[in-house]
Amino acid sequence: MSGSGNGGRTRAYEALRDSEELHRATLSNISDAVFLTDDDGVFTFICPNVDVIFGYVPDEVQAMRRIDRLLGENLFDRAELAARGEIRNIEREVTAKSGEQRALLIHLKAVSIQGGTVLYSCRDVTERKRMAEELRAARLDLAHASRLALVGELMASISHEIRQPLTSILGNTSAGLLMLDTRRGEPGEIREILDDIRQQARRAVDVMERVRALVCKRPLELRALDVNDVAGGLLRLVEGDARRRGIALLSELAPSLPPVGADPVCLQQVVLNLIVNGMDAMNGADGETRQLTVRTSRRDGGVEIAVSDTGHGIPAERMPKIFDAFFTTKRDGIGLGLAIARSIVEAHGGQIWAEDHAGRGATFRLTVPASA
Repeated sequence: MSGSGNGGRTRAYEALRDSEELHRATLSNISDAVFLTDDDGVFTFICPNVDVIFGYVPDEVQAMRRIDRLLGENLFDRAELAARGEIRNIEREVTAKSGEQRALLIHLKAVSIQGGTVLYSCRDVTERKRMAEELRAARLDLAHASRLALVGELMASISHEIRQPLTSILGNTSAGLLMLDTRRGEPGEIREILDDIRQQARRAVDVMERVRALVCKRPLELRALDVNDVAGGLLRLVEGDARRRGIALLSELAPSLPPVGADPVCLQQVVLNLIVNGMDAMNGADGETRQLTVRTSRRDGGVEIAVSDTGHGIPAERMPKIFDAFFTTKRDGIGLGLAIARSIVEAHGGQIWAEDHAGRGATFRLTVPASA
């Protein structure tokens, strides 16, 4: 019995030794840095690979004595950890031994292991954040290029919109000067001429401001917007182009809509792209049925914008691809407009989709959440 008992204890010791070696090997080779502290934040365990993220060897970290010397103060609320048992995805910027800034994602867990009460798991996400920032910048560049292409398509319409008020201003100015030269004008008539000049000048400035906003390169800025103002402004902008194409523009804008949280330029870009696409879809369609309608309505805690045309519709085989990058049915298109539109809408927490009306046109719908 004695020999059997000794053999059992030997096997148990060997199993424990193997388990400890396995844990040491695992902790030495994972990319995360793991620590244990007591309630006062004093280290009770430091992983052997701490230098991978922080550049310090374990003895140097042990000399710091407390975790806040490594990760900074006020990392978490102890009452919250006690109540929840764990806190995930705490973001923290730290300075490595080399002086380099590192971005960490920290996971905390309440434990009770050999005097340790808090387990810290630190993951280095510096490279991931850098790549995400580069991707965001690339998307902004692509969206800007798409806006420039849109403005290029609308130049004839924009020129017409500006030429009209400028022509009116020139005519009124000439009439006013003639009245002053001949001393025939009454003060009321001259005031009326000046008022008209001011209104036409404001109209020209308004058009230029909308164009300037579209062509400017700028970061995403969310603010509370009235969707009806956005839709109305864009319909005025494309009015000349629609008239030239023989397309009737209609609007059905629901009253008292909640403001949405969106970037004004990006939202204008998406809706303008849908309007231009809708007009393009009616090329070759019967003149009597060439209508483009913009509707707004409440939907699922936000606002829906719908752009409908009376073109040839979207064939079933094309429907799954229309939002894919580089898919286009236009002879001179590059197929990025709708892909960028979807990216912008999803970045705002919304959705965009298309509906075919059995060959009698199509409707593109997008939703944007209401502003908090």
